[in-house]
Amino acid sequence: MKISGILARDAQTYKKLVHAVLDYAREKDLACVKWESWTDEPWLDELAEHTGFRPLPTPRCTTDGSAPSPPFGYVHWLHPARYLRTAHYQQSENFTCAAVAALAAHGETSGIETMDRLRTAELLLWRQATNFMACEPLGLGLAIAERWPASSVQVSLDTDKPVIVDYYPEVERSWRGILQAESRRRAEATGLPVTSTRMEISQIHEAVNQGDQVLLLVSLQQMLGYDVPHWILCHGTAGSAEHPVILIEDSWVDVSSAESWVDATCLPITFQELDAMSCLEEDGYRAALILTE
Repeated sequence: MKISGILARDAQTYKKLVHAVLDYAREKDLACVKWESWTDEPWLDELAEHTGFRPLPTPRCTTDGSAPSPPFGYVHWLHPARYLRTAHYQQSENFTCAAVAALAAHGETSGIETMDRLRTAELLLWRQATNFMACEPLGLGLAIAERWPASSVQVSLDTDKPVIVDYYPEVERSWRGILQAESRRRAEATGLPVTSTRMEISQIHEAVNQGDQVLLLVSLQQMLGYDVPHWILCHGTAGSAEHPVILIEDSWVDVSSAESWVDATCLPITFQELDAMSCLEEDGYRAALILTE
């Protein structure tokens, strides 16, 4: 649940409204309540802290800033949460989600000092991994292994057919399949771990709960209503025993759907929703990369 704005006659009413939202969220056994703040007022910070909210890291964005975006955000976890606390970075191009997810997993969306260098890193990693325009799992795994050789990456892909090709006309599929076959050959030659066993959502939950991170290929159909392949980072767990959730970092912010970076960072997704989101194309394959330090 997200508080996107509050109108109240005085500070006391403001406080009652926030408590009412939290009470409602607890009744529904939700994982958290987020709060978008559009004004820089010290008393709002005090109210947020007093009611159990904690500030979200200041986001980083290389876009032109023409779309309205809240400068501040807070989160109140209603159950214990374990996740990667990183500044949200909105992908600078509509095709660089895989690169941003990998950079976020390695702390570089927060760690790279200047926005120019961050965008350069985003584009260079995308170029290294891409199958034009999308990044397929094996090529992405190879690029990550080369970019961060000290880290461990394992690819889970339960099909040996070319992937992310149904989105293109028939005449544009064969050459992408050839490139993916070359990625598979390179993976075998370099010893990149690749498993054909389908990774279940419960296994993703277990992996991130143990400190690993998972890059997961999903379709935006469930989230935004259009079937476009998209890489997200699964990096945490939260929720109750009855309603566990996996926390993701989503570098795509759909302003037309009233989304903001407050939604997209440490976003809770239920097992059922994540399972439906990550069945791709007609074959219903699942593609995931498990990153271990």
